[in-house]
Amino acid sequence: MAQRLPKSDQEGGQPLFRYTARNAHTVVSGSLQAVDSATVAAHLLSQSLEPLTIEAQAAAPLSWPLRHLFAGESLLSEETILFARQLAALIKAGVAIIHSLQTIREHSRHPLLQQALNSVIDSLHAGGDLASACADHPQIFGRLIPRLLRVGEQTGRLDSALLQIHAYLLMERDWRRRLRAALRYPALVLLTALLTLLVVNAFVIPSFAKLFARFAADLPMVTRLLIGSSQLIEQHWLLLIGLLSALLFLLPALLHSPWLRHWWDRQKLRLPLAGPLIHKSLLARLAHTFAMAYHSGLTVAQTLDILEETLDNQFMVRQLAVMRHSVQQGDSLTEAAHRSGLFPPMVLQMVAVGEQSGQLGDLLQEVARYYDREVEYEMQAMTTLLEPLLIAIVAVVVLILALGIFLPLWNLGSVALGRR
Repeated sequence: MAQRLPKSDQEGGQPLFRYTARNAHTVVSGSLQAVDSATVAAHLLSQSLEPLTIEAQAAAPLSWPLRHLFAGESLLSEETILFARQLAALIKAGVAIIHSLQTIREHSRHPLLQQALNSVIDSLHAGGDLASACADHPQIFGRLIPRLLRVGEQTGRLDSALLQIHAYLLMERDWRRRLRAALRYPALVLLTALLTLLVVNAFVIPSFAKLFARFAADLPMVTRLLIGSSQLIEQHWLLLIGLLSALLFLLPALLHSPWLRHWWDRQKLRLPLAGPLIHKSLLARLAHTFAMAYHSGLTVAQTLDILEETLDNQFMVRQLAVMRHSVQQGDSLTEAAHRSGLFPPMVLQMVAVGEQSGQLGDLLQEVARYYDREVEYEMQAMTTLLEPLLIAIVAVVVLILALGIFLPLWNLGSVALGRR
């Protein structure tokens, strides 16, 4: 949970720093709002804690709720993937780090990455290390990349660490692409059906309402509902547009509220069709990232700390924080995972065997591959099921409009023929 310094030491809009520190008994971690990292270090020392790592945490930007369904890969994301691959190739070829970074900077197309590389190069010239320099730019490199770079620098296998980073970034990109591909079609169909209803209610129904009023016809319930909704749109369209705009702007802010985000992320895992797909995809990402970080030499507690930053489901993040605390208190990973309630029995058995045999990373990689296949199957199954469901929804919309408009016209025609 994030902490704040005493009011006398803080200012509005301060950045958030995540830290790990050590006391006489164990290693602890958390987050703290402060002016800079030096203030965080001073506060930890005053609490009899020895700072180990202090990293700035970038705030997530507010965005349109459905933007990720229709947007392509950002240029920055693609440039970061290319950065990891190019730097690994240059270092493996024997090129010095500073010269490698200068080469990548000259060929980069994104100004933010260029600025970050300028700062990293300056830090290296001043005697700093690559991991610390990258950690100063979490909006570009996140928290996982500096951690893996630090392990690579300490073990002398920086090129291998960069290749692992490249593989991880590719995995994240592929996951986002698959999710968008699965959700884009149903979102477009539902949006089209909604727009059709709005257009018909705003421009078509009023003309028929005047016709029906002229004949004083006895209208069916469906027609009365359509006319009522049309009058509501016609009389209060400014208010409705204002409410819709406010909702689109406020919804991202509301979802950034910790308690609401936690509640919504937990409900997403319980959705009838999408819930199992979301859960399995998160388990696949979790297993991939855990195996990669564990193979890089990080401890279980450090790996769980990283996972809290890489997952975008706050319910799972909180459960991972509980797991990390349990592991720091001396529990095994199997015991902590069992108490979290996040993992099915198969994963728990694999974790237990991995801990006992010393092959935890390899078995979790196998779990990741299993869930990759499960996610592909779930996506195909959901697409197969959604197609007839969406057709049925569109058919119901067309049926409502047809009954609401043509049934009264049929009755009026019958009355006119009877009068002849």
